[in-house]
Amino acid sequence: MGRKLLTHSLTIAALIGLTVASPAAAQSSSQAACPQFSYPQLPTNVRPRLVQELNGHTSFVYSLTLSCDGQTLISTSSTTDKSVRLWNWRSGKQQFSFTADNPNDWFTTAFLSPDRRTLITADSKGAIQLRDPQTGSVRSIFPARTRGVGIVTLTLDGQTLVDATGTGGDFSIRLWNFNTQQQYPGTFGAWADMWMITPDGYTLAAASNSGTAKVWNLRTRQLVSALPTSSTVGAVAIALTPNAESLIAAYTDGSLKQWNARTGRLSRTLFRGIPPKSIAMSPDGRTLAIGYHNHIRLWNLSTNQLLHNLPANAPGPQRLRFSPDGRFFLNTDEEGDVIRIWQLTS
Repeated sequence: MGRKLLTHSLTIAALIGLTVASPAAAQSSSQAACPQFSYPQLPTNVRPRLVQELNGHTSFVYSLTLSCDGQTLISTSSTTDKSVRLWNWRSGKQQFSFTADNPNDWFTTAFLSPDRRTLITADSKGAIQLRDPQTGSVRSIFPARTRGVGIVTLTLDGQTLVDATGTGGDFSIRLWNFNTQQQYPGTFGAWADMWMITPDGYTLAAASNSGTAKVWNLRTRQLVSALPTSSTVGAVAIALTPNAESLIAAYTDGSLKQWNARTGRLSRTLFRGIPPKSIAMSPDGRTLAIGYHNHIRLWNLSTNQLLHNLPANAPGPQRLRFSPDGRFFLNTDEEGDVIRIWQLTS
């Protein structure tokens, strides 16, 4: 879910010419730090309940990420605020915050490594900082330099840094060994204005305002599929199911379409309406969040029916996130500086 400068909204076991890790080796301590959740079936007869409003940012929240265990929320803001803030979002308490050393810089993303030992930030100048997760102080600067907005993340095993940044024809995907800080050979990508990556880091999709989208397998760095281009209808937001089987795309004509991400073929049109601002996928792939100007739809993909409408008031593209266990939903609201947390289950 990303579009231009206001959108976004992110595990490599093998690469061409590199040694393939064994299944046993893939079970690293980083991966073990990420629990396996059993996802609840969201009830239709229990309305989501607003349980927290996180106030602290003084300008538009640019990014929202959650640690893979779901305990910590990391948010960044641009324009006048330019801060990174870490939250215990269940209690509503802010743990700490910091701003860029240069007052003209701001952070495009910030996230915790799967083992929670490193806080990684990327700033608007392209630098990637490795920080102490308890204080935010910089330990070192990663040698990679991003192209600005896009996806900067670690794969689930904590071994590979994905840098998929830039807009338009400047978008490219580069992969780095996080431990040795060496870049894997090759750079690939396509024209893109929005992007999305599966939670495990294996599959990445990027789409353009012209309506086309491409899906890559980051293990092999191979193009998996390409969606057709429309001369009249452009994409405004995309989402991938966690199993990388489907890509959901929202278009300027108000349609939401589900595509087979492996073949690039259209599976179905979910519905048509007002073009949304942003979309997000639940961790079990059963629920799609669709953000509009004054409400958010939670849509059941299995039945293709509305589950719930949540109130919202966001003049710009909203940040929409599900908690890793699927029991909570987060969104930015008002002028984009308040983070609202909804409990989805009783």
